[in-house]
Amino acid sequence: MRYVLILLVAVCVFPAAAELKAGVAVVSITPMEEGIPTQLGGYGAREGKPAVGILDTLHGKVLMFESGGQKSALITVDTCSVPICVLEETLAKAAIAGLTPERVMIAASHSHTGLEGFALDRRNIANNPNIGIFSEPMLNFVTDRLAKGLKEANTALQPVKAGAGTVALPGMNHNRRGDKFVDDHLTALRLDKADGSPYALLVNFTAHGTLVDEGDMLISAEWAGNMQRTVEALMDGVTCLYTNGAEGDQAPSAKAAGSHYEQAENYGRAIGIAAWKLAQGLVTKDVGNFAVQCAWVPLPPRKGAPDFAKIAGEEYKVPPEQLDAMLQLMFADKAPIYALRVNDFELATFPGEPICQIGLAVKDALSKAGIEYPCVASLTSEHIGYILTKEEYQQSGYEATASFYGDGLGQLMQDQVTALGVAAAK
Repeated sequence: MRYVLILLVAVCVFPAAAELKAGVAVVSITPMEEGIPTQLGGYGAREGKPAVGILDTLHGKVLMFESGGQKSALITVDTCSVPICVLEETLAKAAIAGLTPERVMIAASHSHTGLEGFALDRRNIANNPNIGIFSEPMLNFVTDRLAKGLKEANTALQPVKAGAGTVALPGMNHNRRGDKFVDDHLTALRLDKADGSPYALLVNFTAHGTLVDEGDMLISAEWAGNMQRTVEALMDGVTCLYTNGAEGDQAPSAKAAGSHYEQAENYGRAIGIAAWKLAQGLVTKDVGNFAVQCAWVPLPPRKGAPDFAKIAGEEYKVPPEQLDAMLQLMFADKAPIYALRVNDFELATFPGEPICQIGLAVKDALSKAGIEYPCVASLTSEHIGYILTKEEYQQSGYEATASFYGDGLGQLMQDQVTALGVAAAK
């Protein structure tokens, strides 16, 4: 069944005022710092075992905006995924006037040595260690820290100028399903203070955080964390934030030398140097076009894919009868999408893991609508699973069996995200 485009609701647009203000903040979201057992995301074979130590700090980073007296924010987190309750409870604790789930987006990096999203999800009633067991202490720790970050970013608001750019990084990622679609472009948004000094750099690049495997049990932000640290070391005073692109079928292409952690460090450093070089050449200017838009998309009926039991079900030890209960209680009826526009840059988001073909289609539509530097972010404010085209869903494979809304989900989400993104481009 082809789902028609659904009326967009809960849209909030912030037209640019004479100046755009921004504030940044960085907090640790590493529960083990306070002795909280910490489940790592991404691999069912870990069987829910807690991390054994900390390789590097997991961060939550806040980029807050104020335009025309209205506030909005982008939060990035070193987690495998992020459920809507993290956003809702963070905003409730921060209690900043005007900030609602429609004005704040929270994007997961998809590190597979970051926090397990299902361990943070109040809807998780499965009690299945292979997908993560809900942890009230983990959720409270993370939301307390992110609320603190929101308050600090709110205090730090100041006038900024913006500039954006993109660069191709051929050979740095590949399509793990063997398809021809690859998005090798790194896109960056640079914000400078009024005096021209660099303040924040938002980097978007597309690759799974899977240079580690199920045997790697140290907490780490993986290659994306190393990328951000590299940028921050090279650009004094800058906070670097990261959003992952349409990574559903995109894997990092790293040299198989050293440990998995060393591979992640080297790969992240290479991406970070490329981002720094791009940022060095960006020219910032006053922000004449700024908008944040949000829509809640009603989702198709939930259903398991035909091959679930022998692929994803086997990895995560989920029998068919448990899957039915999980789908009804743990997966959303609707999910938010966002569009963030700053001058000739625009970020459009998905609440799950779209494959590259879908992400490229959205970027192409935004480009045709006049956006010079379009990009997409996956795993934002919710996790509804993989988002595939009808053809890719029917080809099966791991991604299809971890997609829970049938073969029409990809087209529906592509249409909705495109429509919202084009609206923000006008």
